[in-house]
Amino acid sequence: MFTLIKSVSRFENHIDASIEKFIFHHKFLGFLMIFIGMPLVTLAAVCVCTTIITLPIAFLLGWI
Repeated sequence: MFTLIKSVSRFENHIDASIEKFIFHHKFLGFLMIFIGMPLVTLAAVCVCTTIITLPIAFLLGWI
């Protein structure tokens, strides 16, 4: 378990460093990615998860 946590932590640090390098190199694209892209990705994830949860319930209750 400790090995898995350490591996995930190392992966997270690598991704964080690469995103930081990208933002320092491309300031405008980084700004768009942070303030437009991330909220859209979050909204899409919420939409997909809600659909995955509610669609089977709708089928079971005969709403569709």
